[in-house]
Amino acid sequence: MMINYWNPIEEIDTVRRQLDHLFEGATDTGKSSNYPSWAPAVELWDTGDTLILKAYLPGVKADSLDIQATRESISIAGERHPEDLKEGTKRLFSDINYGPFRRASKLPIAIQNTKVEASFEQGLLTLTLPKVEEEQNKVVKVNLLDKGETSQAALEASHNS
Repeated sequence: MMINYWNPIEEIDTVRRQLDHLFEGATDTGKSSNYPSWAPAVELWDTGDTLILKAYLPGVKADSLDIQATRESISIAGERHPEDLKEGTKRLFSDINYGPFRRASKLPIAIQNTKVEASFEQGLLTLTLPKVEEEQNKVVKVNLLDKGETSQAALEASHNS
């Protein structure tokens, strides 16, 4: 007698693939150039003075990207096209999403949207988003008080200078 062990991960993966297949047809409008069909994966880091947003866009050409920044959000849009196949070649299977995409992210901190810098290398878009001045973590030097001097007097002296 053969014993089969139940593998819940395998079953979840099977259900996920079935749902993907089910919704694949429902979202295909025939107007793929007008409707986003996928969104890139992104990461957001806080370095103190800036936010760094990285978007993974393999197969996307830089000239198809449209990046827009407000003080509170970033929007990245573009399109990924499938490779042209040689005559007589058939694509048998593909997990890669093609077509237009749009990814908008609300930022946790206000940025200086006029000073955003972007670089795009090997499918990795990196946006450097400088924080507005009042959002930056400022380091202020704290002076020790001389004996007999009160902290209020020190504060007044520092405001007057």
